[in-house]
Amino acid sequence: MQHISKRRDLNKLKKKTICKFPSIKGDVPVVLAEGTLEKDFCYYLEFDDDVIEYQCQPLGYYYYMEDGRHSYTPDFKVQVKTDSGIAIVYYEIKERKYLADDFSIEFEAKQWPPQNVGIELILVDDLFIRQQPRLSNLKRVYAAKRREQPEHSLIIKVKEAFHHFESMSAQDLINEADLSIGEIYQLIFFKVLEADFDEPFGPEMILWSNSNG
Repeated sequence: MQHISKRRDLNKLKKKTICKFPSIKGDVPVVLAEGTLEKDFCYYLEFDDDVIEYQCQPLGYYYYMEDGRHSYTPDFKVQVKTDSGIAIVYYEIKERKYLADDFSIEFEAKQWPPQNVGIELILVDDLFIRQQPRLSNLKRVYAAKRREQPEHSLIIKVKEAFHHFESMSAQDLINEADLSIGEIYQLIFFKVLEADFDEPFGPEMILWSNSNG
């Protein structure tokens, strides 16, 4: 796979919506994403336990079609944990309205160079990224990281509340342990509590105590 000589500089792009994302797993503390859809995808990467590190707009490469050589930059380069070690995965983020009839032909051509060196290029569209209530839940819990690591006394109080229950509603836990809904999200972020991100979050949400948390 032949790489392009240097990465794209998003700061120099005009007429583009450049979004800043405060990252934990990114290669830099503040990731620059090209558009809100890429920024929203960052939430999925942050919460994926298999993701080690990711880079937005990494070093691109060349691919070939009938009319010659073209350059291409994946939207994300992601290091992931696998059963056999660590692998690299590229992601292309695309809104469905931009998927023209001939897109699949061009995308397959883009997949060949990294595939030849064992790297997969995966297409992710807005239907997946913008699914609700998952995206809103991810954003809500990620914002709770500002509260930092919960105090040990808070964790003990939550564990005691779950002593006789396999699961509880958020409201019951709030009443039992004298918590706020913000502390609930904090405890989910730091994996003290577990919740179903595909169900609406709020006082009625069902929570489980994470035995490893």
